[in-house]
Amino acid sequence: MGLSLQEQLLKAGMVNKKQVKQAEHEKRVKNKKKRKYGAPAEDSAKIKLQQQQAELAKQQQKLSAEQNQQRQRKADQAAAKQLIKSNQLALDEGDVVYRYVASGKIKQISVTQDVADKLSAGRAGLAMGDKDVVLIPTEAVLKILKRDEDSILLYNDPAQVEDDYPSDW
Repeated sequence: MGLSLQEQLLKAGMVNKKQVKQAEHEKRVKNKKKRKYGAPAEDSAKIKLQQQQAELAKQQQKLSAEQNQQRQRKADQAAAKQLIKSNQLALDEGDVVYRYVASGKIKQISVTQDVADKLSAGRAGLAMGDKDVVLIPTEAVLKILKRDEDSILLYNDPAQVEDDYPSDW
């Protein structure tokens, strides 16, 4: 094998033995300091990197959970619309004006006396269809409420209707 660079320079007479020994000594000291003081710097860098990766993973997990909630909410809204469409009853216009609260506003609809009685007793509910208000039977209203409460405009729970009046009446 060939000679090392130091040996070649020494043989050529460009450096003397004292300079070679001093260069080796400086190299050893540098390596020793690097081992002694360089390791913690690497450890702190690794720790910092791991913390950043953990934080990034946590953010991605949070974002993924939010996206899953949005998808679930959209699926529930679509299911509620489908239930409304498939369970709507004929809402005949009548001579009774039935008032209800929707989105903080008092609205009214003309219905027959039979429909008004069903709505008041909690045997039916009102929901927003594609373009107008539709009548929905109680069973369907309860299913829709589990999926999307905002789809139902009016539902008088029969248990609450009976409890509204004082017992001494």
